[in-house]
Amino acid sequence: MTRARSPTLRLLCWQVGGAAVPMPPPRRGCRATCHSILPLVFQLVVDDEITLVLAEERHAEAMTELIVRNQQRLARWEPWAEQPATLESTRTYIRSALDDFVRGRQISTIIAVGGRFVGRCGMRINSYARSGDVGYWIDAEYEGRGVTSRCARALITAAFDELGLSKVDLRTSVENVRSRALAERLGFSYEGVLPRGLQFSNRADDVALYGVTVRQWNRATLRTR
Repeated sequence: MTRARSPTLRLLCWQVGGAAVPMPPPRRGCRATCHSILPLVFQLVVDDEITLVLAEERHAEAMTELIVRNQQRLARWEPWAEQPATLESTRTYIRSALDDFVRGRQISTIIAVGGRFVGRCGMRINSYARSGDVGYWIDAEYEGRGVTSRCARALITAAFDELGLSKVDLRTSVENVRSRALAERLGFSYEGVLPRGLQFSNRADDVALYGVTVRQWNRATLRTR
């Protein structure tokens, strides 16, 4: 049986122009250490089975293979997946995501189960509004095992506790039953619909809007302990 543990972000600083540049001061037990190395390192241990690992360029080949394997099913819900995945496009995305991480605008992690990469869980961050927007996808082989919900729960908890966010949003197609059910299991409140919010090459999907505040999240967490 998998033993759950409190998520801990482990952030290492990055190197710019030969000098080690530290991350912002950690909050509530976040462990940060400076090393004069590249790339940046981020690891969030979800439980004894699952770890969230910051996407780096060295992961590009494995991630490209994972996307290609799931391309058809991902393209049903994600406009970006309509374009064929290539090694170079994955590298470009990872570089951009790392730049956003340095600037405090995004955390893009790979879901690792027993050391095997099986999906993605990430969050875009608006530091001015103190809010985040969580997103995720999982390999077809691992769908329905509770992996995505455990990852999302851990990342959201860490974002509230250590980044000081006040709210996290979740957006998904109104027709994506699995994703909407996950949002509700996590304790998100349904807030309405954004018409034609997902633009695909030959159609537009309405988007279901969900949200949870830090107070709601902490209250729900206390109830489940």
